Amino acid sequence: MNENKPIPGIDYWPDAEEWQKLPTPSPKPPSLMVQALVFLAVFAILQIGWLLVRDSSFGHFIRGDITVKPAVDLINTITPTINASALGNQIKAKGGGLIVKLGCEGVEALFILIAALVNAPLSRMAKLNGILWGTLFIFFFNQARIIGLFYAFRADKPLFYFLHGTVAPLILIALAALFFNFWLVKHSFTKPIAKSV
Repeated sequence: MNENKPIPGIDYWPDAEEWQKLPTPSPKPPSLMVQALVFLAVFAILQIGWLLVRDSSFGHFIRGDITVKPAVDLINTITPTINASALGNQIKAKGGGLIVKLGCEGVEALFILIAALVNAPLSRMAKLNGILWGTLFIFFFNQARIIGLFYAFRADKPLFYFLHGTVAPLILIALAALFFNFWLVKHSFTKPIAKSV
């Protein structure tokens, strides 16, 4: 038998070391329909969970201690003469305050971001870190939104209603989408394509 005879269909036969260097094929991503269903399921679970606790002491803690108190501290740092104070979900101040109602704590934008990250083609650690950093990101910009609305209400009520009802919610969701895109690009499983000989 002639060992030098070429094997049809095979360019070369790599030794064991070369086999280990070959890139492993990426797993096939789930279909778009499956991804959409997973996203909706995660978002629905988070939303239902929030609906069950939002009127409890935990919900009041989120709106009061987590949302209103830091906003009041920032307002008093920026403009100490206003002398704002926190009372539950209210920012009280002479000349006009603000009530942080349900939906003003930014949880819907956060839930959208979490549902997208859970569904993303990322490692578990990248998803967990994305949720943690994303929570801080949404919290920071929601605080900026509340402070902006506080000053808008005191200065120009029509501007406040325009910002509160239209612009600010869209900006928060757009920022969540931008964070998701940034995180996905930073942590995606893209591998370099092997060079062909």
